[in-house]
Amino acid sequence: MQINNQWQPQEIIINEQVKDDPVTLHIRKACPGVPCKYVSSGERNDIVKASVILSQAGCTTLDKILAGKKVMYVGPAEDTVDTFTMTDYRLLCPHFDRLKLASNGCFYQCDWCYLKLTFRDVRPYINVKAQYDVIKKKLQWRINQSVEPVMFNSGELADSLTMEHLTRAGREFIPWFGTTSNGYLFMLTKSANVDDILELPHNGHTIIAWSINNAEVSRQFEIGAPSCEQRLEAARKVQAAGYPLRLRLDPILPIQGWQEAYAETVRQIFSTVQPERITLGTLRFEAGFHRRRNSMLTTGDALRGYMQGMKPMFAPKVFPKKKRPKSGKYSFSEAQRIEIFGFVINEIRKYSDCTVALCKESAEVWDSLGLDRSRCKCVCQYDYADMSTQ
Repeated sequence: MQINNQWQPQEIIINEQVKDDPVTLHIRKACPGVPCKYVSSGERNDIVKASVILSQAGCTTLDKILAGKKVMYVGPAEDTVDTFTMTDYRLLCPHFDRLKLASNGCFYQCDWCYLKLTFRDVRPYINVKAQYDVIKKKLQWRINQSVEPVMFNSGELADSLTMEHLTRAGREFIPWFGTTSNGYLFMLTKSANVDDILELPHNGHTIIAWSINNAEVSRQFEIGAPSCEQRLEAARKVQAAGYPLRLRLDPILPIQGWQEAYAETVRQIFSTVQPERITLGTLRFEAGFHRRRNSMLTTGDALRGYMQGMKPMFAPKVFPKKKRPKSGKYSFSEAQRIEIFGFVINEIRKYSDCTVALCKESAEVWDSLGLDRSRCKCVCQYDYADMSTQ
């Protein structure tokens, strides 16, 4: 595995529907010598059966996850544009439009990644979409339905930039969004793979956000990802190129001496870039991930130790169209989360009055910190969302 723009999959599975698509042809050209197989459907079992790597992977979930990081499936533009809505309204997260140019779209091995359970259990491979002309028609239809600006999040199921050298998605969609009247692209990344987008005519219609953490926390748990110093340098380049810049400091981990560690992280951020917004989050997990923590982690007891004392954020509650009760995420106590967020916000305020929001948090935590739920300006929102009634 490499963390520069020369990364290649070790195997490529191609849907026959897109075998002559420009995206497919460029991926093949950029990956000389990488074995390719063709499938006639996008069914999971057909893809796994066609893949030598996946077929020979071990039987555990973690074995399949790690094997899937080596395999790329290139398929048609199905299910690429939709809207995300949080089922459990107690977990404050405004809905947003999604652009799914890839899913599981990352070769990094961040140990806490929610996609390990949420998606990779179902489709254990990097899933890249071709047929960009079809996707543009889907985007244009959605844009035409709204008189308000519409921002499409391309970084919820994938890293938006880490495979740019293979998919050329940024080079295709950034200029396209720049020509729309009210369409905006949101890219979320840990990548330093930005050189090919710096000169694009974005017209301010692409907003780029970096996921940042404390340098030591990142080195230990964000395996294979660029260092935070490399990410901040990439963010500096993008901001210099005129792109609106935002950051996620997430997940904040209360390591020994965490106050000093994250104070230094905040200092490093503002000595390099000036983000217009920052979203904060603490370490948190879906119930299934937390329950299977003994078999899901590659870093062993280090991360598992932080998970041991975690509890559900809310009492169990059954929501419409859901069979099982929801309890929010497993996380630290509310008091500890308030302490962590309060400290980091105070550090940010030493350097900037930029907007701060919380990711998938409770109303009680927002209110305790004096944050305005009626104007939630999370990094994934074009303007703001009103969550004051939740």
